[in-house]
Amino acid sequence: MEPMYRHSSDYHFLGYRENGFTVRWGKTLPENPIRAPWPELADISVSNRCSKGCDFCYRDSRPDGALMSLQDYEFVLDSLTSPLWGTPFQIALGGGEPLEHPQILDILDATRRRGIVVNFTTNGLALDASLATALKGRVGAIALSVAALSEYDGARVRLLSSRGVRAHLHFLLDQNSLGEAVEIACGKHDGLLQDLSGVVFLTRKPQGRSSLEGLLRFEDPRLNEFLDAVASTYSRIPLGFDACAVPLLLHHGRIDPQTIDACECGFFSVYIDENLEVRPCSFSKSGQNGWNLRDVDFGTIWEERFADYRSRQSADLCSRSCPGRAHCRGKCPLFPEISFCYQS
Repeated sequence: MEPMYRHSSDYHFLGYRENGFTVRWGKTLPENPIRAPWPELADISVSNRCSKGCDFCYRDSRPDGALMSLQDYEFVLDSLTSPLWGTPFQIALGGGEPLEHPQILDILDATRRRGIVVNFTTNGLALDASLATALKGRVGAIALSVAALSEYDGARVRLLSSRGVRAHLHFLLDQNSLGEAVEIACGKHDGLLQDLSGVVFLTRKPQGRSSLEGLLRFEDPRLNEFLDAVASTYSRIPLGFDACAVPLLLHHGRIDPQTIDACECGFFSVYIDENLEVRPCSFSKSGQNGWNLRDVDFGTIWEERFADYRSRQSADLCSRSCPGRAHCRGKCPLFPEISFCYQS
């Protein structure tokens, strides 16, 4: 597949569909663009249905949760196709549990037909040899979500890797898992995790079935121990973070800010839920900076309706002086409880 290349006077993007590698720059290579003229990534919830019942589920997904129809999904893809900029480079499917959608393979095929790299996050419970075989050639990568290493199933990962399907681990980062996170960052579990393409730490958010209890605490000495281990690159497994951890990583000071992107929601990526509501971020509550695709075309939402949100997010009011200050947009506007290092 041909790489995707977009360019304007102050924005350039290059993405390789075969391996998911992307790079962007502004007017010059060292310069970062403020935003993309069209999303590079669309995070789409095709289902709010999930039977696992995790107590940290920020979407409060249920076994009878709503599904996005295949017809609506195709409408979303068409809405995300610009006559000037084309499609997003990649789509991340989520929910809910995507594998509980009865037409998930049709959804993957509809995405690939448009030349879009498609990935999804799953709890992995529905993965078997037959499904792993069906996923070959349909996805760029799969992320398996766990809240503890005891939930990690290496056999399912090997099912995927033996068929050429890349698998990442999404590891929930909170007070309960912080000890194991330190061990992962120190490389203690490299053998267990050797079949993965990487581990991404996801910060627990107080939304849905998740409460304030269990959130990371800035004063916990294990948090610095964890960040020190990440900076020291003890683990052979590539490690990454969700956008909510960016201020904390920059404040820590030992991780090269050139390797960290500020929150991209509404600037380079977009979220669309199973009801076709478009919002900057999947953690935004319904109606919060949101407009429905049935009422407003996507171009208007991206260019005009998100303008106030971007303006607010670009006005970083944090008073700290950090080594990575120039790369940070400050605290998360949705969850002040996880804006660990913010100072007004």
